[in-house]
Amino acid sequence: MKTRLAMCAMLLCLTSTIAFGQQVSVNYNHSQSFAQYHTYAWGSENANQIQNSILAQAAVQNIDTAMQAKGLKKVTEADNPDLLLTASGGLKQETSWTAMGMRGIGGGMGSITPQQNVEGTLIVDLFDAKSKTLVWRGIGQDTLGNNGNKNQQLVAKAVTKMFKQWPK
Repeated sequence: MKTRLAMCAMLLCLTSTIAFGQQVSVNYNHSQSFAQYHTYAWGSENANQIQNSILAQAAVQNIDTAMQAKGLKKVTEADNPDLLLTASGGLKQETSWTAMGMRGIGGGMGSITPQQNVEGTLIVDLFDAKSKTLVWRGIGQDTLGNNGNKNQQLVAKAVTKMFKQWPK
């Protein structure tokens, strides 16, 4: 009985950890001076480009806004930009488990309920256009829901968190 209760508690902790908040990470070339970059363009050679959905359009707008807030000017690829930007995205269906239990006379009872979640991932890459080397990468992950407006807010929040970590 104690084992069953401990399992339920462990599953509950695991579920709350999985469903608790957005994860954003940034990595960049710390030896690279970002002061030299003034222009950027969306790279046309991106096999994993986020598909043309409303959420993808929101991501592109948020990224453009963040880049311009950092003082970078958007140009076309033909204008020889300093940076090439690509954004990739993906969705993955996951199952999380909610555990509940009560202790009572004769042993008690408990239940474990599965819940389907969609985990969304957004990856923003910036390449030095001349050397074609990756100089900055931001990754955001969160659980998406059925509310489109809320999902767009999650994307905006992830992009904001990414670009807060922009090198000085």
